[in-house]
Amino acid sequence: MKITVITTGGTIECVGENGVLRPAADIGPLVCRAVKAGAPQADCEVSPLMKTLSENADGRGVAKIVGAVKRALESSDGVIVTHGTDTLDVTAAALSYALGSLSAPVVMASAMRPPFTEGSDAPLCLAACAAVASSGMRGVYAVSASGDSASVFRGSRLMPFAPYSDKMTALGGRIAEYDGGKLSVYPSDCEPDGMPPADIGALLSPSDVMLVMPQSVFALPEPPEGVRKVLFPLFHSATLPTAREDFVRYCRKCAERGISLYATGALPRSRYESAELFGALGITVMPPIAPASAAMKLRLGLKTDVSLGGDICRDPSSALC
Repeated sequence: MKITVITTGGTIECVGENGVLRPAADIGPLVCRAVKAGAPQADCEVSPLMKTLSENADGRGVAKIVGAVKRALESSDGVIVTHGTDTLDVTAAALSYALGSLSAPVVMASAMRPPFTEGSDAPLCLAACAAVASSGMRGVYAVSASGDSASVFRGSRLMPFAPYSDKMTALGGRIAEYDGGKLSVYPSDCEPDGMPPADIGALLSPSDVMLVMPQSVFALPEPPEGVRKVLFPLFHSATLPTAREDFVRYCRKCAERGISLYATGALPRSRYESAELFGALGITVMPPIAPASAAMKLRLGLKTDVSLGGDICRDPSSALC
């Protein structure tokens, strides 16, 4: 069995230089030791791809990672990708759509503390990733280590890290746990893909998707030329300010320019009157999927109401952990 580890940067590859963290660590030996701990039967090959902090990633960088993973899968039983936490959910979504939920296991590893600092979570995270990569589980996953155990999440359901938080969350919760050197897999509501793997070539061009936060304290930005879709994050009550004059004008102006409007990211509990106006303003509410997956689906021109990579969560309120 062969596991290929593609390194791309992030905290998991950082060293401290003059009090500043930079992705300049040589983690090859650490990676191979961790893979051997999590998958003793596997051979490990480390393939450096880039060294960048994930907040600096762009569409071309994400496409480069996707291409490297596809090539590695041609000769590997599983692939691990090291990545920074800031945009981990975006790259995981791209990989999920490029590969679907039936590919050999692809697992994303990250760390909250640099690899060669005391108490780093990097070795445990990598060992857990190796266990997943060698398990035969199908699709794209991400691993988060905390304390003595690590949680495994579906890549297409990752939520962004909240401010002041170092905890990874996902719609539907974790689907496996690595503890004491053992991987335990839980039942999943992931359904077979409804679409073939996506062409991620659109990531090489300027984005035609714009994220707009409709908060009362923010001006609503004019979509630049080339934007064809606007994505609104819903408020937690599954609403938008549909009775606010500036928001109504904004939606109508977008419609005049042929810009499609979408909303995502909340659990509908009670139906408020503001939500009754979505249709009149041309706003399409996407199924319950993670915000990064919603944006990536629009970016790649995918059908928003069909599952790919296991992204649609039938009961997102069941667990957000």
